[in-house]
Amino acid sequence: MVYSYVEDFVKRLSKLKERIEKHRDLFSNNEAAVRYAIVNPFLQMLGWNIDDPEEVIPEYPVEEWRADYALSIKELVGGKPIAFIEVKKLGNITDKESKEKLKYAFVSGVKYTIMTDGDKWFLYDAFKEAPLDQRIIASWSILNDDPFEIAFKSLVIAKTRLFGKEKPNEPLFKPAELQTGKSDRETASMKPRFDEKTAEMLILKILADSKEPVRRRDIVNKIGSLVQLYEEDLKPWSSKYNIPRWKVIADDLVSDLRHKGLLKRVNKGYYVITEEGRKRLEQLEKKIG
Repeated sequence: MVYSYVEDFVKRLSKLKERIEKHRDLFSNNEAAVRYAIVNPFLQMLGWNIDDPEEVIPEYPVEEWRADYALSIKELVGGKPIAFIEVKKLGNITDKESKEKLKYAFVSGVKYTIMTDGDKWFLYDAFKEAPLDQRIIASWSILNDDPFEIAFKSLVIAKTRLFGKEKPNEPLFKPAELQTGKSDRETASMKPRFDEKTAEMLILKILADSKEPVRRRDIVNKIGSLVQLYEEDLKPWSSKYNIPRWKVIADDLVSDLRHKGLLKRVNKGYYVITEEGRKRLEQLEKKIG
């Protein structure tokens, strides 16, 4: 199921976040440590085999520069790089250097450049003629962004046959495809259909997995990314309220679960799961399992 992929990714991402926070001084002064302790495991989480030089090539020569990594999918481009990765010390990414690396990528015929300091990640389109900030396809911060959002945003640089398609600002593949290799139609069918029981379980699961209180709107938005929504789910709730039907239902469920004692509101708009909520989650997971 798609949620199992996201759940595993978020758990591993939390460990990377803890590592950055614990060794902040080291990563701020040692680029190699950023590469081996943060970038390598993150690439592995996205399906790249860092031990296979046909996929991940370190110190790739580019004009007057050596890219820290070149990513390649042999069956897609015959071994040529799809993207370059430039790794910097924590907090040391500059616009000047980013522009320079994009120029090298452009000259080499490589469309994508990834700039990262371990925490912040920027995917650039080297072929786009525009100011630097308008060339960003996707970006995220491991320390500051929601882990569920990172799980889906970062799919844009996952190892997949769709890397490099014409619309790189869209997700390059569905999460389950990383595990199954199934077609888009087959993968879409693996997402659970939106209904109240599924939404209830996801609300409880999202809060159970979070170490911090979660905003109500973030809970609702995460549900929308984890379920299969059909036309009837996307219709406006009413002529007066132009809000999708599924969002209204999910939002009302948060209130309903709170009134039942399964959730607790700790701040305005923020929620945590209660012990009763955890028991209810176990019951729902047993039924599905």
